[in-house]
Amino acid sequence: SAKYDITIATMRKHLQFLVASYVATMLLFTINRVVFLIYHHAMAAECSFGELFAALWHGMSLDSVTAGYILVVPLLATMTSVWLPVKERGRALWKRSMRWYFIVVTLLVALIETADMGMFGEWQARIDAQVFIYSPKEMMASVSLANGIAATLYIAATVAVGVWLYGTIVRRLFEPQFSTENRLHLAPRMARVASSVTMILLAGVLFVMIRGGLTPATANVSKAFFSSKMFLNQAAINPIFSLLSSAFTGDDFDEYNFYSDEEAERLFAEAMRSDAECVEYDRWLNMERPNIVLIVAESMGRTITDAQCDGEAVTPRLNALRGEGVWFENLYASSFRTDRGTVATLSGFLSQPKMSIMKYPNKAAHLSGIARTLLAEGYRTRFFYGGDANFTNTAAYLYATGFEEVIDEDVMPIEGHRSKWGYADDVVAEYATNEIIRRMDSGVSTFDVILTLSSHEPFEVPYRRLSDDMLNSFAFADEVIGDIVERLRATEHWANTLVVIIPDHGYPYPATVDNNSPERHHIPMLWVGGALSGARHIDAYASQTDLAATLLGQMGIAHDDFTFSRDVSRGDVSHFGYWTFNNGFGVIDKEGVTLYDHTTFTTLSDVGEGGARRLEQGKALLQKTFIEIKQL
Repeated sequence: SAKYDITIATMRKHLQFLVASYVATMLLFTINRVVFLIYHHAMAAECSFGELFAALWHGMSLDSVTAGYILVVPLLATMTSVWLPVKERGRALWKRSMRWYFIVVTLLVALIETADMGMFGEWQARIDAQVFIYSPKEMMASVSLANGIAATLYIAATVAVGVWLYGTIVRRLFEPQFSTENRLHLAPRMARVASSVTMILLAGVLFVMIRGGLTPATANVSKAFFSSKMFLNQAAINPIFSLLSSAFTGDDFDEYNFYSDEEAERLFAEAMRSDAECVEYDRWLNMERPNIVLIVAESMGRTITDAQCDGEAVTPRLNALRGEGVWFENLYASSFRTDRGTVATLSGFLSQPKMSIMKYPNKAAHLSGIARTLLAEGYRTRFFYGGDANFTNTAAYLYATGFEEVIDEDVMPIEGHRSKWGYADDVVAEYATNEIIRRMDSGVSTFDVILTLSSHEPFEVPYRRLSDDMLNSFAFADEVIGDIVERLRATEHWANTLVVIIPDHGYPYPATVDNNSPERHHIPMLWVGGALSGARHIDAYASQTDLAATLLGQMGIAHDDFTFSRDVSRGDVSHFGYWTFNNGFGVIDKEGVTLYDHTTFTTLSDVGEGGARRLEQGKALLQKTFIEIKQL
């Protein structure tokens, strides 16, 4: 009985120790965030008290993830002590080791938080792995004596508070043994098993905490983003998480140096223009400032829209709209992932073979954006998505590039069918279309983006027209997109509305389609609406990234900051499609197609005339992409 009492008491202390350590860690992070806001009081003064409180609240998501990492060692220590009880001398050693662990953690937290606080004024972003490119001497060169003294005092104060807080917790609650005074009492086996099971369950909780939840989106800095004011989003980011997550990304920005930077710039400029003399715009719009609804259709490549199942067209609604709008016959997606396709569509920025610019939020924040450009022209901007907008830092990117509102599954007051990715397209489309029409009724110019998700594995949709589950999910998305267009057509606003339908990327259908092939990346783009002057069929080869310059050019808006985007309605730009796949790229034009693999440094395929020119174009575009990334 006494042994069982010892077991229960010790297990209770284990739980109390871990919970108290978590609370103490969260408290330290919160205190540091408050000090951060006070230190940057000039920027904080532009925000309301409610907004600042929201930054504290939203910041707790990444604080909790970071606290989870810190608790890994204490949890392992308590689990080990269940089966390796010690005498009093060993007990003191365990306690001393745990105190030193927390001293080291507190010191690292204090150093990172303080460095971040000082650099934020210059970087306007939380600390990340870029700090490692500077030597300590270079970093200290910009620190004044007063700032150095203040930083040292703050580090000392943070360490003192942390040492006292964690030291108290360790002294009172860390119990690494089953013993009474100097006698060793080994608890009954069943008691130790029960205690171990409890610790394993806690390990599961800790894993979920570190992962950032049970949704498909793992923890990333986007989870802290919540506002169109970038300072608030930055304030909510945990700098320790920001530094560690970026440090382990491990991408090489200098991998694709085919030429000198000067030569790459020259070849890039040549690749983007044609030999034709500048001509007037081919005007497609009958007005300069239409309301714009951009529908980004998940995975809906041309192999899908051209397909049939059981003798029926997979996407009859989209196909029927071709004849009344501007149809782009030879458009190619920039990549094969939604995060990269979203950036290519909304920022006109080329995708990367082995990385995603979205995973570098401090760089992605400096990308050009259609939304930001239109915001400056008086448009209101929103993004609708039925899933988790934090996935791969999407929300962070969207807010940074000009979207005032990002409305996802956590915000929409809707009910309906759900897959693991979020709400089905029909209920999201109904809600989004209602909101779009309501804003149009108010008389403001609108730029609204709807990203669909139902045409994604596991292809579970509340709809049945085709026997093949995958194709049926695309048929469902097609039905929803068609309904959006018809609902907008039925309003008085149709005359000054432009609807742009474009996929984020293609789909590997049929299964024989290679991931690097042009068929895999061939996508449709269609413009419809009363704001168009008539129907057109565009045969010119183009890329997904060309939407930005083409749309803005039609509106008479400057788009020089969209480096990789061409206005395909002009005659003085070159016409080709470009995409990247895993460590390679493809280029296609009216003469042929060339595929290059950088892993083997070989040309995988070269069909048609002009292969050497296409290879040179592709290398120049790829190197220029990373020249731009390094400068962001």
